Amino acid sequence: MSRKAPGNQKHMSAEDRAYIEDALKRGMNMVDIAKYLKKDPTTI
Repeated sequence: MSRKAPGNQKHMSAEDRAYIEDALKRGMNMVDIAKYLKKDPTTI
């Protein structure tokens, strides 16, 4: 769970997962994806 966003859900939503898939296809790195989603990079 991210320390940056109190109350952040433990699990990722379907929308978060779709964003990750699309971002990876576009060549984004894990750190940038994690920042956008307000998650720890190890979660991605």
